[in-house]
Amino acid sequence: MKFCEKLQKLRKEKGYSQEQLADLLDVSRQSVSKWESGTTYPEMDKLLSLCKIFDVTLDDLTNDEITDKTIKEKSKNNFSSFVYAILDMINKSIEMFKNMNKKEVIKCISELFILVIILLIFKFPFNYIDSLAKDIFINFSDNTFNALNSIWLFLSNTIYLILFITIFIYVYKIRFLDKYNYETTLKNKEKETSEMAVDPEEKNIELPSKTREKHSFILFDVLGSIFNIFIKICLLFIIVPLIICFIFLVICTTIALIIQFLGIHYIGVFIALIGATLAVGIIMELFIRFLLSSTVPFKRMFSLFLIGIITFGVGSGLTTYEVSKIKFYDEIPENIQKSKIENTYDMSENLFFRADLYTDGINYKIDDTLSNKVKVEIAYYEDFLKVDTHMEDEFYVINSYSLWNNTINYLDILKNDLKNKTIYNYELLGKVDITITSSSANIDIIKKNSQSYYEKLHENTENYYIYQEEIYNLQEELQNKNNENAQLREKIDELQAKLDNINSVIG
Repeated sequence: MKFCEKLQKLRKEKGYSQEQLADLLDVSRQSVSKWESGTTYPEMDKLLSLCKIFDVTLDDLTNDEITDKTIKEKSKNNFSSFVYAILDMINKSIEMFKNMNKKEVIKCISELFILVIILLIFKFPFNYIDSLAKDIFINFSDNTFNALNSIWLFLSNTIYLILFITIFIYVYKIRFLDKYNYETTLKNKEKETSEMAVDPEEKNIELPSKTREKHSFILFDVLGSIFNIFIKICLLFIIVPLIICFIFLVICTTIALIIQFLGIHYIGVFIALIGATLAVGIIMELFIRFLLSSTVPFKRMFSLFLIGIITFGVGSGLTTYEVSKIKFYDEIPENIQKSKIENTYDMSENLFFRADLYTDGINYKIDDTLSNKVKVEIAYYEDFLKVDTHMEDEFYVINSYSLWNNTINYLDILKNDLKNKTIYNYELLGKVDITITSSSANIDIIKKNSQSYYEKLHENTENYYIYQEEIYNLQEELQNKNNENAQLREKIDELQAKLDNINSVIG
């Protein structure tokens, strides 16, 4: 790479205009323009000044055989350099605030405060997307809802936090630090020029070393090493859930792709999952590279991360539109009919029925023609639930449960409904209606027996916890007594030893 090309690239990377670079070198803008066009070549003193400004060696700047890639390879973007860059930014920030007057400090803090407010306002779109996702996840079971909602919030908050920090640091660097560094460099240049004008023979100009020292403070080296170790330990605890999250997103993306082939066309979900998977994958790769102190290709990773965020945003927008087209019904599809089980039992003085799990309670119906019999009718959705009745002690238990085949049926109906852009209240498919029919006298006895059973059950439950706590207290008291007895035994042994010594002396 030619000198003119290197100069132009280094100037743009520093963020200097030709006029600003000319001010630092005490030359005209036209001179810089001629250098970059290859028309003229700077003198030796200007070359040395360029080396200081761009923090490169003279060989790096003037040797055409050294490419831009070679220069970059000399300063790998590994985790250690990243840590030192942060510490260097902190150091420059401290120096900047020390050299500011009160008015400049207030102005700086005010602008940064306004920037924070603006960035916080941008959290509202994320909150809106989170609420939409929550409305979708709420149709699943409680455990699934909690898992999906937690993963979604983690991804959303992580993406927002990264964007917040990136934008804040970028604006702070461009608006304040770069401006301060430029002004400081300009002042140092004027100072050096002034000193050389007074006594040029006493001014010793040293060529930049190829192995220049980037960090002049030993304290920063120590802090950097400690901070490096601490961050790597923290990264170990972050990478594991990131890997789990990435694997989960890959699985969800695969499922989303499969359901496209099944005729369930929700392309927004698929696109959003691809974007989220890409973004999380880049974050995971970044953390792993930091942990291994390997080179970090920031441009590639930032580009892919930005693509992931944009893809996630587009997918979320499409998902919002597709979800808005779905019709929600708080009922069961009309084509699904309940099955019924009818049993008749002999009436006895201790008879009652206990319904477990998915029932809405028991409905009682009076029929005085059933003086010695009790009729029980159980209505439920047979394709989605199994029901059995068995005798336990002196009462009947009506139990309901779900099998794998029932779960397959749930998936089938959900698949068909999603194709038709409709969602029903599928929790109702797991409900059981129980109706007990008998004479009024029998019904009263059954209700009384049932109430007595539950009162006794409640009393036993309370007594269980009371007795358990009392046992714990007694065990603790017994332990204290044992400790006291052990201390008394030690005291007795000590006194007995003294008594034996006295007996030996007297005897």
